[in-house]
Amino acid sequence: MGRGKKHKLSESFVGGNVVNPRGSKNAKTQEPAALQAADVYFEEGGLQRVHPYYHRFATHAKGRWVGRTIFDVFTQEFRDRPKEYYAKSIEKGVIEINNQTVAKDTVVRNGDLVTHFIHRHEPPITTEDIGIVRETEDGLLAINKPGSIPVHPTGRYNYNTVTKLLEVKHGYRALFPINRLDRLTSGLMLVGLNPTVARRLERELIEHRIQKEYVCKVQGEFPAGKVVCNQPIRVVAHKLALNCVDFSEGKPSLTEFERLYSEDGFSIVYCRPKTGRTHQIRVHLQFLGFPIANDPLYNNVEVWGDAKGKAGALPQALAESAEPAELVEPAEPADGGEPIVRPAKMVGACDGDRKNDSWKTLIRRMEDWKDRQDAIEHVNACVGDSGPGVCEKCSNPVLLDPLPHELCIWLHAWRYSGPDWSFETELPEWARKAAGLINRVKYNPEPAV
Repeated sequence: MGRGKKHKLSESFVGGNVVNPRGSKNAKTQEPAALQAADVYFEEGGLQRVHPYYHRFATHAKGRWVGRTIFDVFTQEFRDRPKEYYAKSIEKGVIEINNQTVAKDTVVRNGDLVTHFIHRHEPPITTEDIGIVRETEDGLLAINKPGSIPVHPTGRYNYNTVTKLLEVKHGYRALFPINRLDRLTSGLMLVGLNPTVARRLERELIEHRIQKEYVCKVQGEFPAGKVVCNQPIRVVAHKLALNCVDFSEGKPSLTEFERLYSEDGFSIVYCRPKTGRTHQIRVHLQFLGFPIANDPLYNNVEVWGDAKGKAGALPQALAESAEPAELVEPAEPADGGEPIVRPAKMVGACDGDRKNDSWKTLIRRMEDWKDRQDAIEHVNACVGDSGPGVCEKCSNPVLLDPLPHELCIWLHAWRYSGPDWSFETELPEWARKAAGLINRVKYNPEPAV
């Protein structure tokens, strides 16, 4: 028996008007081999935007879908949209089975290919372009990534990402990112233009032969001199991208800090992480009591309580919902705020399975905070002076633009150095006064003996 036909399970249609992408096979607009920037991007209101487009998601029927109607599958399995949306989508033909239009009562069979054409509205990003720091002859590209841009297509982002921008605007095709920065973090990124260079640099990273240097702006007057934080870090909730110091289950982590200067209640701090844990600099600064000033995650009273995670402090409400807690020391109010408690031992994994009772309330607070932000965003988009802001094609709310301070956090990857190379960027605007100070603390390799 011959093999079944292979189907491309995800693709986007940009530069064409796909009002009803079902129709005949020829009606499905095919993406051109090389997109032009004008087909994808435009600037408006001080932000870079992507023209809304249809994105094709396809998957073979899961076992639990078999025997259920297509309407039931979508309304029960994909609850991010209301039932009315799926009813209209089936009626319009943007939900298919085996490339054929269906009715709401069509039953899903084993092996069916289920397709959904989603009208996507990507969030806008900064208009600041990706800076090309240097491109070496052997295929290493050093870039300066602005804040607000994810590295890879993820979630609601596809074309407003580093890899797509380098492809569409700068003409690069094969890209192998070596170090990855958070969406809100700016600074130096290393990108291999071929697998050989990428593997070499990744090996140097694993072997700790690459020195990383960052600069940040924190809340408060950071202590003078070198400050070392070696608290272990663990991922507490993968889906929430939540990481914390965990004295028992965390992985070894080490970051060196040095204040460059303090002014108006803030400090510009030089950071040199010696390990590469997720959110390591942000978590260690939170632990020290000097969180990055505009960090929406680790400088958040709604999630962490008044102590904001200083010294591993957790809100009192967390201890009340946990197993009997062993306290390191009697809890003291933090600056007159909520009492705090430090669990001496964290038990079990605390991601999607919620087995770690010691962190359950923190995760719940984080989820509640995110839900509130989503609700506020949705209400603000739907209710305005001119009435609901909805898309004419998909009837989904057109969300409000991010404010300038929401486009980045004050954390910048300034310099990366390897065995025989070094790249650095200009300092961001908020750290420009440190330009004459950072050279006295920057990493200088010891001369070979």
